[in-house]
Amino acid sequence: MGYDSLASRRRERGFSLVEMLIVVAIIAIMAAIALPNIGQYVRNYRIRAAAQQVAGQLQTARGKAVSTNTNSGVSFFIVDADSYRFVQEDLTAVEPRSTLQDLPLGVRFVVAGAANSTASIRFDRMGAFCRPGVANNCRAPYNNPPFANPCGTDIARCTTSAGANFFAPDTVTNDGTIVVTLLEQATQLQRTVRIAPGGRVLPQP
Repeated sequence: MGYDSLASRRRERGFSLVEMLIVVAIIAIMAAIALPNIGQYVRNYRIRAAAQQVAGQLQTARGKAVSTNTNSGVSFFIVDADSYRFVQEDLTAVEPRSTLQDLPLGVRFVVAGAANSTASIRFDRMGAFCRPGVANNCRAPYNNPPFANPCGTDIARCTTSAGANFFAPDTVTNDGTIVVTLLEQATQLQRTVRIAPGGRVLPQP
């Protein structure tokens, strides 16, 4: 038997069962180490994306108030712990409410316990904001339709959450900034979105 024939037979042998089991065991060990870190990364990404999404909608509401030179303002409501929308107060003859937006699965708004917390804020034509029920130029939320009424056809959701407050004064800076906090329930990770006194929206970096 020549050298070429021996070399060909060696190439055709492939892997033994033991070798394959060793490779499978190594892959399983690596997966067991990596999966918790991947899960943590996915959850962290989820809550960061949710905060950016909320900040984007707040900025859209503010932009609507400025671009339409609205008289009554554009109110941003957290309808319940999982959803939110804005209401363009000047629009009474047509549907004034944006589409109801839902947070990603597992992420919720945190109910604020601070004094002067509120379920909504209202942006005016200059891009600044006020808190309904606190500032004199704001109507109280939920009880003055068609103004400041986030419900539309979503009456059940509004009814169960009416009175829950999610926007809170920032007691750390104590400069008039308003804060809304989001929670990733599995990991208890939190992210905040801040609305500066002039109305600028600042998601947590």
